[in-house]
Amino acid sequence: MANDYLRRRREGTPSPSGSGLPMTRAELAEAVNQYIWKTSHEERHLDVDTLARYERGISRWPNAVYRDGLRAVLGVETDADLGFHATRRGKTAIPDLSAWVAGWPALRDAGDLPNPGTGMDELHRAVLSHTSTKPNRTDTTDSSAAVRQHVATAFEGYQAGRYENAAHHASAALIAVGSETRAAHATDPRVIALAYQIAAIVLSKARHTELSQLAADRGVTAAEVAGDACLRLSLMRTAAFTKAATGNHAGALATIATATGDFEHQMGKTPLSASVYGTMLLTGALLAAGQGDQVRADDYLDEAQRAAQVTGTDRNDLWTAFGPSNVAIHRTNVSAAIGDMDTALATGGTLRVDHLPIERRVRLHLDVARASLAVGDREDALATLVRAEMTASSQVRHHHITRDVVTQLISSSQRSPGVELSRLAHLAGVPLTPA
Repeated sequence: MANDYLRRRREGTPSPSGSGLPMTRAELAEAVNQYIWKTSHEERHLDVDTLARYERGISRWPNAVYRDGLRAVLGVETDADLGFHATRRGKTAIPDLSAWVAGWPALRDAGDLPNPGTGMDELHRAVLSHTSTKPNRTDTTDSSAAVRQHVATAFEGYQAGRYENAAHHASAALIAVGSETRAAHATDPRVIALAYQIAAIVLSKARHTELSQLAADRGVTAAEVAGDACLRLSLMRTAAFTKAATGNHAGALATIATATGDFEHQMGKTPLSASVYGTMLLTGALLAAGQGDQVRADDYLDEAQRAAQVTGTDRNDLWTAFGPSNVAIHRTNVSAAIGDMDTALATGGTLRVDHLPIERRVRLHLDVARASLAVGDREDALATLVRAEMTASSQVRHHHITRDVVTQLISSSQRSPGVELSRLAHLAGVPLTPA
């Protein structure tokens, strides 16, 4: 049943453009997002599709932040004035997301793709062609088994350092989401959010920055429809990272500061909440270090350490790989980012990380290689890169640190590159002749 209360209230509100026409859904969405930002400094992403679902009665109980914004912009006193009523699902606690995701069946035989590069191309096309997620929060049975399988396989591929494989399955997930949305409108918005999250993560690693931000923003929208606080924080972390990748470092750090501040009181509720909170802080530490703000980076690391004390051990809730070891790795990452290479080598070389996902281990190797080169140890830098490439060729191929180190090794060499350096240069797309 359509929500005529909301539609009539919107159509009875003049357009802010001064045209004399009724306010459009796009104008209402923008006004609500601006109101939320002005009153709480919280970034939200209400969009036209979500408003259309409200007006069609598909979603009867938006989250509290959106209800507050809609009441303020449309000038009403109560939720009922806009046709909003708490549904049974709206009053029910959302199931444990970590336990739910842990049961997703990943494909067991998902190895590297035979043709490197095809996975990224597939994902690029999938994001561009899938123009609207249309997440639908209903009480119908979720029919997204195929999507869940591809999402789980994509995350596992990413954590194994197989970026091309992860891109392939992320694109398959988005294609399946589009198919199921058209067929049954039954894809769980939490699944859609995670599909876009892994797409954004992989695209950002491959430096498709604008597209990664688009995917992250769509994931945040789906997470907000789902109404799961942990999931939303996880997607906000990805959105912050993609903002930084496009050069908007100030916006990224502002997003992290706001999101962690809002979520801090929930941090200790479950290992999952501590994991997503701590992972957001680690992202903030890296971004702050990249801006030369060592004080803020250290503060974030110390707070992440507190979250790691809540988890008690290294976990992988919602594919965060969070725990004491990941905090230690990020201390090395931060030291390398601010140029303290002696500390990076001293801490990174002694960490025991064999139990962590390959992606985390290889990222540590890349920072150690960068630090070794910075202190003049070319042989160790090259040897560390070779070890990393033997462990996760796809990850090393796409990571910017690889290109930076290989470029410096070639440009500073007084003789022709050897076999190993030439192979790494070909892998990373670095010319053997310095520009």
